[in-house]
Amino acid sequence: MQTVKTVDNCIVVFNKDKTKVLFCKHKKDPFKGTLNFVGGKVESGESPEDAAYRELQEETGISRRKIRLYRLMDMRYYHQDLLLQIFVGQLYEDITMVEEANPLLWLSLNDEDFTDRDRFACAQNITHIIDIARMYPLPDCTMTQDGLYIGVDGCKGGWIATILEHADFRVEKYDSIEALVNRYPKFDAFLIDMAIGLCEHPDQHRPDKEAKAELKSKASSVFPVPCRQAVYETTEEKQKEANKRVLGKSLAKQSLAIIPKIREVDEFLRSHPGYKNVILESHPEMAFSRFSGQVLLSRKKEFLGFSERSYILSEYLGDGNDLLKKLSSKAKELGCSPDDVVDATCMAVTAAMKAHDMCETVPAEPEKDSTGLLMQMIVPKMMR
Repeated sequence: MQTVKTVDNCIVVFNKDKTKVLFCKHKKDPFKGTLNFVGGKVESGESPEDAAYRELQEETGISRRKIRLYRLMDMRYYHQDLLLQIFVGQLYEDITMVEEANPLLWLSLNDEDFTDRDRFACAQNITHIIDIARMYPLPDCTMTQDGLYIGVDGCKGGWIATILEHADFRVEKYDSIEALVNRYPKFDAFLIDMAIGLCEHPDQHRPDKEAKAELKSKASSVFPVPCRQAVYETTEEKQKEANKRVLGKSLAKQSLAIIPKIREVDEFLRSHPGYKNVILESHPEMAFSRFSGQVLLSRKKEFLGFSERSYILSEYLGDGNDLLKKLSSKAKELGCSPDDVVDATCMAVTAAMKAHDMCETVPAEPEKDSTGLLMQMIVPKMMR
């Protein structure tokens, strides 16, 4: 993102029951007498998260111990050279607030007309922000700490697994899926960024088409999945021929490259029926898109994309800016790419969300392949 002259934030604060939203009444121009969210300027060298918590405490007395903030969206005003960073959070308990300069008041989410331009500053934006904030799936602050959640991504020479076990956060590398499951035979949720459920004729339907349509300009991150006949062929030429014969199209280099890992997962699930439709497929870019409310256009193999995704995950893991350092350090230690580590961690967070009924399937009514495996992706619920 290009540097902007001014960075501001605003914070949407819900009460404990999420029936009211907090506003302040401006005493000074340019919005004197009107209502707006609390917020202010981000200081030089200050992280967006730290700035939001600082402003919230200064204006209301609400501290980090009383609320967990999540980055909801950004608004870029090019004519003003301004970036507005918007956060949302829900109070853990009812509290007495301490006003700084502007009076504070709680407004009912159901009874107020937030489009009233005479009462609300930038009413059109406020209405839009509230609509999105109300639908944002605010997780409990302990969501990733109350069970055993596993997220897995393929890497050179094996698999990267992020383990969220109660309050413990670990990133580990395994030579095989079997070795990983032998280490953690029981878990609350297990998601993997690898195709599960394979077509064997052209009338069968995997989730790839829906995922591509949702990701739009990032659709290329969803690789075409080979048919089962191709997966079990022995050479690339035979794999391409088999896929063309069954599905009517050949295979690109990216799809050919992941065939050994698709085969490994398929063989494991077929030989361990207890894990069938228990170890499930997901997709990191789909998850990140739904975490942030928009498709991430940055490249995760580059530092900007890696840091953007690390920051999004930190909102769920509570590690703040330290998560970027942790994931980078783990990638170096394990000899893998940083994007493999961030994807595995994304899968683990999504697994925790699944265990808390905050996920859905793509497509909504998935088919089963000939072996009984569901052809689906598990992703965070869409904000509707």
